[in-house]
Amino acid sequence: MNNKVANWQINTFEEMGKYRALPPIEKRKNWHTRDKHNELDWTNAALYSGMFQWAEISGDNKYLEWLYSIAEKNNWQLLKRKYHADDHAVGQLYLKLKTVYGNSHGKRKTHLEQRFDSILVDTNKDKLHWNWCDALFMAPPVWTKMAKQKNDAKYLDYMHSQYKKTYDLLWDKEEALFYRDANYFDKREKNGKKIFWSRGNGWVFGGLALMIPDFPENWEHTNFYLETYKQMANTLKRTQRKDGTWSSGILGDINTYKNIETSGTSFFVFGLAWGINQNILDKTTYEPVLLKGWDALVNAINQEGMLTYVQGIGAEPGVSYKNYSEVYGIGAFLAAGSEMYKYAKKNELNLSKNTATHTNVFTFMKDGGWCWYQDPRAIIKNNKVILGGLSGQSGDVKISVFDLKNKENEGEYILHKNFQKDDHNVPALFAKKDGSILAFWAKHGTEKKHYYSSTSSSNYLDWNTTKEFNHEYEEKFGVTYMNLHYMQKENLLYNFFRDGPTYNPSFITSKDHGETWGNRSHFIADDVEGRQRPYAKYFQKDANTIGVSFTDGHPRNYGNSLYYVEFKNNAFYKADGTLIKKYTGKPLFTSEAEKIFIGSETKEKPEYCESVPNSAWTCTSAKDKKNNPYIGYTLYINNNDHRYRVAHWNGNKWIDKEIAYAGTCLYGIESSYTGLMDFDPEDPSIVYISTDVNPNTGEATGGTHEIYSAKINSNDSIETIAWKPITQNSEYRNIRPIVVANEGKKVLLWLNGVWNSYINYNVDVKGVILE
Repeated sequence: MNNKVANWQINTFEEMGKYRALPPIEKRKNWHTRDKHNELDWTNAALYSGMFQWAEISGDNKYLEWLYSIAEKNNWQLLKRKYHADDHAVGQLYLKLKTVYGNSHGKRKTHLEQRFDSILVDTNKDKLHWNWCDALFMAPPVWTKMAKQKNDAKYLDYMHSQYKKTYDLLWDKEEALFYRDANYFDKREKNGKKIFWSRGNGWVFGGLALMIPDFPENWEHTNFYLETYKQMANTLKRTQRKDGTWSSGILGDINTYKNIETSGTSFFVFGLAWGINQNILDKTTYEPVLLKGWDALVNAINQEGMLTYVQGIGAEPGVSYKNYSEVYGIGAFLAAGSEMYKYAKKNELNLSKNTATHTNVFTFMKDGGWCWYQDPRAIIKNNKVILGGLSGQSGDVKISVFDLKNKENEGEYILHKNFQKDDHNVPALFAKKDGSILAFWAKHGTEKKHYYSSTSSSNYLDWNTTKEFNHEYEEKFGVTYMNLHYMQKENLLYNFFRDGPTYNPSFITSKDHGETWGNRSHFIADDVEGRQRPYAKYFQKDANTIGVSFTDGHPRNYGNSLYYVEFKNNAFYKADGTLIKKYTGKPLFTSEAEKIFIGSETKEKPEYCESVPNSAWTCTSAKDKKNNPYIGYTLYINNNDHRYRVAHWNGNKWIDKEIAYAGTCLYGIESSYTGLMDFDPEDPSIVYISTDVNPNTGEATGGTHEIYSAKINSNDSIETIAWKPITQNSEYRNIRPIVVANEGKKVLLWLNGVWNSYINYNVDVKGVILE
């Protein structure tokens, strides 16, 4: 239902006035028009708030892309009134988008921070500025989230001081509701009861549900907001109408308010569902109220997807109409639907479609994710899958253990609690000769250190104390990515990573199987002007050789070509064994390696492309039984057209060809991100891919990313490869497949769930045991 409503709103956004609820002519003000609302107006800010909540869990990135386009179009600005809460409201969107996309665009934060910082030093800051109850939705959640993201209590303190002023003015202790403003203290409903506007209190109730999760742990004032919320919930329980809604004037009777009103009801359902989901409200007590309210809202959606019976803009209870709506009502409904979805999942109601063609799909890790430039992320040892992951919800660095014999999870261990919500931080693993496991992890370029730990035995849920390796250099950028490989002749364990000073592939080594580390060395250097970052994939070609495929830089910045080199005996070689040069501590430049694919090799890109067309990006590497390397990579054509390609050395030359359509990017800002691919490590002619289109034709399938497999013969072309679905008809994306093999066992793993960005995802690691 939420998809239907969200789609309708986006499709009609430019002509919103056509569907607008207007009060009777005698009550209209100069703002009661059918013109489109300013995109930075409070009306639309409420829409964006609900749309964002749905976007985070919908599994379809088009909603986030639409919201991002609104912010970009309006240059991340606020409206002009310095103190007016309505003009702060759109800041909710900007700060929420930051939780998805990070700080990749500096302008994202400047205007909002400048506005708030100017208020905090203004001589008028301590006056009452939020003197109407709607303001408690518009401004406080923005100030609260700013405090959380900046880790600065001054924003939270200011919010609380203003909130308390409004509370002291407008809170009615007897009814546990808020007057809309001071004009209503002495006014009464036709039945003689006090006037409390439904949507006005909905603004407050919904605002509390948005704010409270952002409060610091053990904040001294949290209980004040929780008690206010609980008292309002109790009032809502006793004032709900038999039809499941609340009257536009909450204490008014049905004779005064004959029509239902859905904007206030939507905010109330949102807030109640949130409270039950967070165990703040007693489920037994409030569930009947919640379900009754939700049923009423669902019944108010027309066939096109419009929420009907939304009261128009006003400051008091009023009329609603069957054939009219408003953007803020849609936003409230989407917020309610998002929490109802979480409620349904929490209570194990059946919401999901079957996501696999295999009958035995296992969950190898709950709430885990990974980037693709750390290996190995999973290994098989002693008949168990030991898997590294990074929680998208808490930022925990995790290890899970799956018993292949009994086909069940043995448990999970947290290596580093609340580390950082970023998929780049997944640990790389290494199996030591003594049967223990070493894990290595680091933050995404924000620290100059690696963390590592190991098990003391083959009990893979028992880990030793974490150690740190600190890099010493002046450059502010930190390290990221970890890849662990052992060179037998040298008796050295290598950790290949991206270095901070150069953004280039580098390494450190250990002479004692990972107990201590040193010898930081620059490994590969880029030739392209500017600060570039070649992306490298490493694989163990044999006991003394590391194969490396890499690019010129990031496809967002350059039309990458693809290169290959083999590293052994402290020297670089081509695939045919030709020596390129000895390694003396000076890095290999891209121009010195074998070029196996020629990209556009330009920095120019059209306006409609976020990356440079005809740019390659490495995905995976493997070797065949003759020890010949296979390189899997993506090719960026445009945001909606990526291709999978495979280059392999046949003993005499490189054979490079396109094998599948990879479909659309995962999200627009990182337009080169695809669902990715992997080889069967024992037979790289067997390939696994993730795509949201027909792999052979590129035709849209109307669904989401699914996993496919194929045996690719030497004479196959992109049209003739017989791709077979591993998953199908999935509700959520299936992306980033990896295949793990050892001890005669083989497992295909992938990520299934909502993937909004590298710092905002909620996925489980699914998989099948391959014969």
